[in-house]
Formats: sequence, C-alpha cells, structure tokens
Amino acid sequence: MRVAADFGRWFWRQMRPIAALLPALAAAGAIAAASAQAEQWDVGPGKQFKRIEDAVARAADGDVIRVFPQEGGRPYEQTAVFVRQKRLTICGMPAQPGQRVAIDGKGFDYSGRGSTPRAIFQFNAGTDDCVLENFELFGAKNQSHNGAGVRINQANNVVIRNCSIHDNDMGIMSNGDGSLERGRNQLIEYCEIFRNGATADPGRNHNLYLGGTSVVVRFCHIHGSTTGHNVKSRAHYNRVEYCYIHSSANREFDLVDAAETAQPGSHTLLLANVIVKDPNCSGNRAVVHFGQDGGREHDGTLHLCFNTIVTPFIAPVVELSSPQASAALVGNLVVDRGGRQAGQVLAWARAGAKIDRVTGAHNGFAGSFSAPGAAIDVESQRLTPPAGGWFVAPDRHDFRLTAEAARVALFRGDFDARKLPLGAGEAAPSEPLLKWRYAHPARREARPVETQRLLGAMAR
Repeated sequence: MRVAADFGRWFWRQMRPIAALLPALAAAGAIAAASAQAEQWDVGPGKQFKRIEDAVARAADGDVIRVFPQEGGRPYEQTAVFVRQKRLTICGMPAQPGQRVAIDGKGFDYSGRGSTPRAIFQFNAGTDDCVLENFELFGAKNQSHNGAGVRINQANNVVIRNCSIHDNDMGIMSNGDGSLERGRNQLIEYCEIFRNGATADPGRNHNLYLGGTSVVVRFCHIHGSTTGHNVKSRAHYNRVEYCYIHSSANREFDLVDAAETAQPGSHTLLLANVIVKDPNCSGNRAVVHFGQDGGREHDGTLHLCFNTIVTPFIAPVVELSSPQASAALVGNLVVDRGGRQAGQVLAWARAGAKIDRVTGAHNGFAGSFSAPGAAIDVESQRLTPPAGGWFVAPDRHDFRLTAEAARVALFRGDFDARKLPLGAGEAAPSEPLLKWRYAHPARREARPVETQRLLGAMAR
C-alpha cells in the first residue's frame, strides 16, 4: 500500500503541468472538429470581415467564426451580436497564450428593443448548442441598467468559455420561459467575471444573473460585484463547482425564485468552491441565500459539499426563505477570518422556511458559529484554529491548508456522490468526487489523491 500511495503522488506531480493545459487543448480540439464539417469565417485586419456582426450575418448553422485581434490590441468597439443560428462557434484568436480578444461596448445602447441585443452577444430561443470563447467583454450598458456582456435568452446548451467579463451593467444574464424546456444546460467555465453593476440602480445588477432550467459554472473566478451579488440565480437547477467567489458588494450567492423554482427538484449544488466575504462588505453580509424574493416557491435543497467558506460576520452562512426550501451541508470548512464578531450564525430561516430543514454532518466550523434549531450538531464539528493559521497565503488568493491545518481539518465521514442532484438531461458524473480543485486564476488542477479525506475545497 505504501508503494501504491507513493506512485500515486508521483503520478499526479507529473500530470499537473498537463492538466493545466487541458482547457486550451480542449478548446482547440473543439474548434478543429467543428471546422472539419462547417464553413469558417474570419474577422480582423486583412480578413474576410472587419466586424463580427457581418460575419455572424453571413454564417449558417454549425459554422465557425474566428475573431482575430485588431492592430495594437485595440478593442472592437460597440459590437452588438444578435445570434440567430444553431451550433455556431464564435472564437477569439488572441495573439499570445493567456490573452483574449477585447470588445468594448462603451457608447452603445444595448436596449433590447427590436433587433438590438441587450448584450454584446445575445443567444435567443432556438440558437441552441452555441459556443463563445476567448473574449474580453466590457462596457455594455443601457438605460435600464441591465446591458450585459452575454445574454442567454431561452437558448439551450450554450457554452461560455475562457472569457473575461467586467464593467458591464450585468456580467452574464440568462433566462427561460417558465417551463423546464428553455435555458437548459448552460455552461460557464474558465471565466473571470468581475466589477459588473450600475451605481445608478444599486443592488439590481450582478456579476451573474441567471435563470432558466439548468446552469453549471465551474473553474471560474467571480468577484467584486459593483453593487449587487456575485451570483444571483432564478434557475431551476444550479451547479457551481471548483470556483473562487469572493468580495461581493452583497451576498456571494442569492438563489431565489421564479416559475421554474416552484417545480419540485429545484436544487442547487455548491461543490468544492472557495467562498470568501470581504471584511469591508457594506451591503448584505450573508454568504448564501436560498429561497425567494418574489413570492414564488423554491421547492428544492441547497447542497453545500466540500466548500471552503470564510466570513468574519455574524450574518448567516446559509439563509433559507421559502417553505419548501432545505439545505444539507457536508465536508465544508467554515472559518471565521478575523474574529471580529462573536455569535456568528451558521444557519437561519425566515419567511416560512423551517430551520430544522437545515442538516449537516462531517463539516468543520472554526469560530463562534451556531445554528439553533437546525439538525446540525455544531459542537461536535467545531475545530480549534491552528496556531499558524488555516491557509497558506490568503492575501495572495491561496486557500490551500497549511500543514498544521491539514492535521486538524479531517473529513471523518463517508459520502456517496451518486446522491447529489443532477440538472435536466445531465448524466451522472463519471469522475470521482473532488477530482479537481480551483487553480488561480480561473483554471483547474487535479486535487492530490492523498487529500481526499480533508475538509474544504483546496486541501494541501
């Protein structure tokens, strides 16, 4: 067994550099596969088209549009793309690895009236199976303060990959039609989404404002919403995994109601995320709200599994606000960073929600957290902070456990990943639970095999 363990550690050390390249290789492979069966249209200096809109107007279902940087790296200006095709791939082709093709919407009114999109890129109903990748999107505004970098309007199977989306009214907006047939299988991955919002309409615009049937967000860095939440969603099913979400102006997650959430099985899974409150947060200081703000039911369970959650505030870590809402916590590491306030609230229920529907086991709580009435034995899961601190370098976004913390933050239970909820049409995961962890910025890396029995998202 010792030999096998040593081999496992050696193997993952060799694989880490390869794992870091997988997103880029996967993107290149997807473009090559699509190009083999489709027309390819190029945008940029000396190319077929000068503007992205013209290439999109020419393209047919299944085509690939490649967008090259402008001279000197200048952004494309006032781009407004109303996608009408299926299976369209729109791919930035940056000059150097790690860069993105820039688009500045400043000065354009993304009104949503007529054929004008409400975003730099908008995917409407019927434009299913589209891919958008490798762009920096900023400056999208309108008079309603909901101009977005990207809008998914009732489209299914849309992928947003490797984009930087910032300084818009909204980062990404999406919605369905009230059924469970639209806004299915949205995928947002390897993106940095930050500083979106509008001070003229504070609290009503967010880094992510999602809806529809189902959405997966993974390997993303989401931070610094201007006035709203980092992630607000009215989707029937949300899965947010292996992300770093922090420093919101209000809640980190506001998971609320719509026609879709009133249907049974409206679950959210937060898996292996690093979630950190800004000690200077001046808005709502709760971490995760699951329930309602519009009077509709939210019939489902919030699953928090193996997250690292850091907050100095007494505001709840988990807040329920709907009669059919519940929450289940397992494997999380919840840490009071700063020790400024005693009497921290782990779980709270209001608006007809029942606190005894908050359950949890095999977590670790470091601080004065309590949850009166919840089905969580907090005292048996309370941890003594290590003298050297919990995290390697939190000021440099490194929330791996210190060696001393790893001796304390042990996961002492069993967990069956097959019991986790799935989205509409989503297959059961073939990968083992906790195969990955977030790597800064907006990447993934393999979680070392020997850390599977540790609490939280990052391990050592």
